[in-house]
Amino acid sequence: AAGGFDTDFDHPTIEDIELGYRLKREGHLIRVRKTLQVKHLKHWGVASLLKTDFFDRAIPWTKLILQDRRLMNDLNLRYASRASVVLVYILLGALIGALWRPGLLVIAGAAAVLLAALNAGLYRFYQRQRGFWFALRVIPRHWLYYLYSGLAFVLGTIQYRWDRSRSGRSGTTPKAG
Repeated sequence: AAGGFDTDFDHPTIEDIELGYRLKREGHLIRVRKTLQVKHLKHWGVASLLKTDFFDRAIPWTKLILQDRRLMNDLNLRYASRASVVLVYILLGALIGALWRPGLLVIAGAAAVLLAALNAGLYRFYQRQRGFWFALRVIPRHWLYYLYSGLAFVLGTIQYRWDRSRSGRSGTTPKAG
């Protein structure tokens, strides 16, 4: 009834998210089945993960959010995730600033504690699944995810606004993918 996946995307990016937005807009309920598991059959390296997450997911998703004009509190967009993005930038800014003003280490420490607290449930999950040292090694990578997600949101917003100004349309934008 909703038309299935949008086939206008150049390559697989966020067509699943776009379908979910359409279903929600039409009043359908989407339920997550935690017992249903899917495995992506691809090899993830650091470069391929960052490229896919940044260019194929975060930037197109940002454009979809802006096109849809709704920033929902679900998936990776929960309020805690948004606060984590802000805290990562506060942490980074305070660490850089501490090179000139060592007192900023207090702010960096507070941001790190808040980040750990906001994401404690996820880190406990990793600890249960793979042990303490694995969970500890995940934390910097997880904070890197928040760092590049925030950057992608800014760049996606700029690109969305650029595309809109070039197309001369005020209400729509070219395809998010």
